[in-house]
Amino acid sequence: MSYRIIDLFSGAGGMTLGFTSDEFCGGFESVWALDSDEAAVQTYNRNFGNHGVCVDIEEYLQAGDPIPKADIVIGGPPCQGFSLLNKNRKGDVRRELWRPFLDIVVRSEATVFIIENVAELLGSPEFREIEAVASGMGFNVVGNILMAADYGAPQRRRRTIIFGWKRKLGINPLFPPLPTHAEPDSSSNLPPWRTVRDAIGNLPKPVGTEIRISDDPALDLHFGRSPTKKSLKRY
Repeated sequence: MSYRIIDLFSGAGGMTLGFTSDEFCGGFESVWALDSDEAAVQTYNRNFGNHGVCVDIEEYLQAGDPIPKADIVIGGPPCQGFSLLNKNRKGDVRRELWRPFLDIVVRSEATVFIIENVAELLGSPEFREIEAVASGMGFNVVGNILMAADYGAPQRRRRTIIFGWKRKLGINPLFPPLPTHAEPDSSSNLPPWRTVRDAIGNLPKPVGTEIRISDDPALDLHFGRSPTKKSLKRY
């Protein structure tokens, strides 16, 4: 049995890959995706099937177009509205795009949803609103800031993960999930955080300084750089 997923604000499909690839998780089938970036949607469709649509999520909902049934809705609403790098984030309309996300949760009849965003979301008023609205929809909601390196990604990246599930499921899921890796030199018995060298150290030496077309498409973007003398001095 595979669970049907919808990926909103899908980009090129990073979250979909995490759910559908047997290497990471498996047991999930992507049935629909939505993003407003045409290039991202073309990439998504090339990798996951021709079911991604390029459209503004609010316009799609207003048009009343059909939404497939799904078990789980996943996605990362635009994070710029919460990021500390955005000095004008107060009043940023992108802070409200969790609302159409939850609208699609309702219309798809999903019983689980997962939202990924910057760490700052967890302490924001919007997180409390998400909890309240989702609770009114019959969901239990938990959130936490997770470190990607704790789960095998070669990157120290802290992100808010919000996990909602229908109370009628009668389950008590473990959240956050148990780490698989630990910070080096810690007292943990877990394997140490993976490094970039661990992840891509087996790649051949980069060729040239421009995108190329090679026999192995995975290497097309594997090229070097031509730093200026000022950059070299900084290095």
